[in-house]
Amino acid sequence: MTTSKHTFRFLCTAFCLAAFPLLTSCNGSASSILDPLNVDNKDEVYKPVVGQPGEFGVVSIHEVIRHKRGDEKEVEVGTMFGDEIIVDRNPLLDSSDIISIEAIAINDLPGFYKLRLHLTQDGGKIWRKISVDSRDSTAFSLAFLIDSVSYRTFKPRFLYSDEDTVVIDGPFDEPAALNIEANAIRNFMYFSQQ
Repeated sequence: MTTSKHTFRFLCTAFCLAAFPLLTSCNGSASSILDPLNVDNKDEVYKPVVGQPGEFGVVSIHEVIRHKRGDEKEVEVGTMFGDEIIVDRNPLLDSSDIISIEAIAINDLPGFYKLRLHLTQDGGKIWRKISVDSRDSTAFSLAFLIDSVSYRTFKPRFLYSDEDTVVIDGPFDEPAALNIEANAIRNFMYFSQQ
């Protein structure tokens, strides 16, 4: 019981640190983002931030660079936990490749979600190539960025040739997952010029 309390507090603190740049750009609506972290107010329904397309919930998936080479294609990005990782500057996939995102509750981890990404046809081809490449290398991993902050790193699931839907296991906390879900279609239309 104590361990789960400490884990919850740690995750809440980490979320607040990572959300600071987002909160400072919300023009007074920052309290709506922090409502889900108020454990005494469980009845309050979380309302995702929905701004102009391209402002919130923009996602991109980048290859993690394990050994810095000083290459122009490398960039350091902040993480949810306050440190930095190095990723390839050019995303493998971004909001223009992801038609929609579903937040799927994790049954044995209340308040946390996995994400189901519905990819474009080209996005599906890219993911299949990524998933095959990752099988050949134990060091290969991807970074899932939300609004240019690395939320987590992961190994891609294999995607069969007739599918364009993939699940990223997470866990993603409720504010992040619902914010991504709420903004995904609008961001796809904005970035893909649909």
